[in-house]
Amino acid sequence: MSGSGFYTIAIRAINAETARLDAFCEALDKNPTEKKQQIVEYKRAKYRYAGVTNVWCAVYNAYRTRARNAATHYLPKWVDAVFVRNSAYVSLYENAADDEKPDYALYYGASALAEEKIADLSAKIPLATDWERVELEERLGGLRFAKSCMDEAWEQRKDVIG
Repeated sequence: MSGSGFYTIAIRAINAETARLDAFCEALDKNPTEKKQQIVEYKRAKYRYAGVTNVWCAVYNAYRTRARNAATHYLPKWVDAVFVRNSAYVSLYENAADDEKPDYALYYGASALAEEKIADLSAKIPLATDWERVELEERLGGLRFAKSCMDEAWEQRKDVIG
């Protein structure tokens, strides 16, 4: 199985965001006074990070283990379980050329996961308290950002040799 242009582009963009958030939080962790003054921004960054890394874990682990997961659409079982609930995505995968199926599964499996998490969190916003709403919105922002990275990578995948 050859490399993946989609994976290369998507993981670079997602890694850049996690690195940015890590650097921000790490700098505040080293300066307790500054952290106390920026605690809201710190917590927001942590919640955004949680959203981004939900998608990162799916993409990274699916790519890393895809050779041994052919029976589950080249996806770990926990991602495949979400993927198979989306019949439109499964149909796109099934109609893809055999050599493109691993990338189709990777993109559409992680997309299905992100979309499901976005829908679940979005449904909780109307009942959330003020701070719960902030947490949900930041997690949603992270998920949407990671999903946009994947969408962009999917469009650009043919331009990169994996």
